[in-house]
Amino acid sequence: MTTRVLVVGFDACEVTLVDRLIAAGRMPNLAKLRDRSLQFHLDSPMETLPGAIWPEINTGVSSGTMGDFYIPNQLRTGEARLRATRADDIDASKYYWAQASRAGRRVAVIDPVQAVPVAGFNGIQLFEWGLHDRTFDVSSDPPELLENIRARFGDHPIRSCDSHGQTVDGYRLLLGGLLAGVGVKSRFVAELMAREHWDLFSCTFSESHCAGHQFWHFQDARHPWYVASAPLDLRKALCTVYEAIDAALGNVLAAAGDGATVFAIFSHGMDLYFDGPQLLPEVLVRLGVASGNPGAAGHRLRDIKRWVTYLPRPVKKVIKALVRSDSLHRAVAAAGCLVDPFESPRTRAAFVNNNRCGAIRLNLKGREPHGCVEPGNDANALVDYLKRELLALRDPASGEPIVAHAFTAEERFGASRHPDLPDLICVFRSDLGLLERCVSASFAGEVHVPVHHPHAPRSGDHTPHSRLWASGPAVQPAPVGTAANVLDIAPTVLSALEVALPDWLDGRPLVIAQPTAGAGSAPVLAHAAT
Repeated sequence: MTTRVLVVGFDACEVTLVDRLIAAGRMPNLAKLRDRSLQFHLDSPMETLPGAIWPEINTGVSSGTMGDFYIPNQLRTGEARLRATRADDIDASKYYWAQASRAGRRVAVIDPVQAVPVAGFNGIQLFEWGLHDRTFDVSSDPPELLENIRARFGDHPIRSCDSHGQTVDGYRLLLGGLLAGVGVKSRFVAELMAREHWDLFSCTFSESHCAGHQFWHFQDARHPWYVASAPLDLRKALCTVYEAIDAALGNVLAAAGDGATVFAIFSHGMDLYFDGPQLLPEVLVRLGVASGNPGAAGHRLRDIKRWVTYLPRPVKKVIKALVRSDSLHRAVAAAGCLVDPFESPRTRAAFVNNNRCGAIRLNLKGREPHGCVEPGNDANALVDYLKRELLALRDPASGEPIVAHAFTAEERFGASRHPDLPDLICVFRSDLGLLERCVSASFAGEVHVPVHHPHAPRSGDHTPHSRLWASGPAVQPAPVGTAANVLDIAPTVLSALEVALPDWLDGRPLVIAQPTAGAGSAPVLAHAAT
């Protein structure tokens, strides 16, 4: 059996490291694929709404339009408490594989990131068997697919890559589990491919994401955890996982057949964990726009909630149920330790999670249940004030500003942006080392919030390095294509399948010539028109 179009996702796999490993002869399968591919450097939401990277890849719809930018814990307009995204908050019909299925194509999708099942699907779907971001539940359609995988291969060895413990043995167990998971996935993906002809087969390898977060400090001397004498297997761990993914790719490509059109997606990358957004909750309190006292229990409680995010899902559900019980919630609120800042009419603006970028939302009257900021002049003045204050934050060691850019959602996405978006977004600098402290002329003292926490021992964090490699029988290889966008991936895949493009797409197809050798021929891909 063969596959007509194969999409392989490499989740948070740093493509510049891939290039170095290819040059060293350590990734032969990716080397062959790259050499026969047309390559695109992709713009992405990594410096606006980073958590929307995979939703944008999956749908071709801008995060400014869809509003899903931090699925683990997001504020929804009309609600006062931040909450995890539910499956029914997401429109699964917009996935490119849903569009292909609706058009009658036979489709398999394995471990799409931050995605939910599509109803009435013409094919098979497997969710969260081996992902770094496990947002919902491990499941499949049909259910027997997951049952069979578990019966033959079990679950992925790593359920949460943050809970290994910072010991040599813990890191080695994590490494072994990631390598085993890559190998198992490559085996059952190849078997599923061999069952029948697939018009579209999409699978994602996410072990690169976990390895980048956890092992970065073993090979980066800039990190304070770096130890030159660390065990060799741990110093090589990140590259070892990349090499395992390369071997898995070889199995997948062989199963797909020589006639497949292949799209390799490097979603985003990995580098030193610089951080910066963790400073904002305390900064807003110091500026007098957020409720609470500097260093008060309310701030610590929000830290606890952040810690809960990284716990296994069953434990997380129990803790959240306790924390959000009405009696405990009233007691905590009465003590001045608000569970969510938007439940207080004293809050004028509050920090909201936005991954590697800082984000602030106003407590706006008419939009938030306890809004206190008047729309119009009052809101505009507050936004201007906060923007100035963000740009004035300084690194106490160097005296340098720590924020590179600050802008509103309207400036970036327009007046028709989704109402759930933050009002103000800022991008922190990555050339000053770890951002754990800041000072300002507008408040006394120094804000100090560590980058690293025992519950999330991550030394690597994301970069905006996104790439697309496209290859196939009729594709003309080129080392660098015209700059494109991650939004262009979904329409490009649909065009390769000769599926009509819906008019709500924000991306554009990178396919510029249709097949000429009859139905089912691979499309010709070239530089996209600007």
